[in-house]
Amino acid sequence: MPVTVKRQTAYKVWIKDLLANPYTKQEGWDPNYVEINGTQISRVNVLATAVGKFLSEDGNYGALTLDDSTETIRVKAFGPDVAKIKPVEVGQLIRLVGKPREYNDELYLAPEVIRVEDDPNWLLVRKAELSAPTDKILEKKEPKPETEEESPSKKIAELIKFGDKGDGADMEELIKASGMDEEEAKNLIAGLLKSGDVFEPKKGKLKLLE
Repeated sequence: MPVTVKRQTAYKVWIKDLLANPYTKQEGWDPNYVEINGTQISRVNVLATAVGKFLSEDGNYGALTLDDSTETIRVKAFGPDVAKIKPVEVGQLIRLVGKPREYNDELYLAPEVIRVEDDPNWLLVRKAELSAPTDKILEKKEPKPETEEESPSKKIAELIKFGDKGDGADMEELIKASGMDEEEAKNLIAGLLKSGDVFEPKKGKLKLLE
């Protein structure tokens, strides 16, 4: 039987906390992780400014240096992943979901998703999110009980999850499946994109940012 690997939570963390805590390598299917206050973190959600960029001449390697005002860290991309950092320009604010990795005693991030954020107010949002003690931020909340009537935004998110077969859910198809007015559905999608819960890997396709 095929092995099913559960996708890990992407935790919102400060770069300084990643660098200040131990990195553990595991064998087999168990993911490597950084342990922060007893929580094993194998995927992160970082909001930071790109302060440096490098692309190799052969196009098979690229790197970004990110600064979130607490510390700096490098993002390293190899092969096809280099395309994820090519559009980023120095000085831009980006949201990155990726995995911590270590090589030659340097902790770096391997990118899964990189998205440029045009609104600098997201920095204020992130500071507010992480202003509480780290152990509280990392605390997993118990899921709220299901209610008979879910919110329209949640319905759209569920349709995106259901319709995503790998390359994202088709926007037009999920609007039809929602049974909502087209303008209402598009406004809800725009809200999810702005909040960072959903991203558009390519035009007309939607994926949840987990």
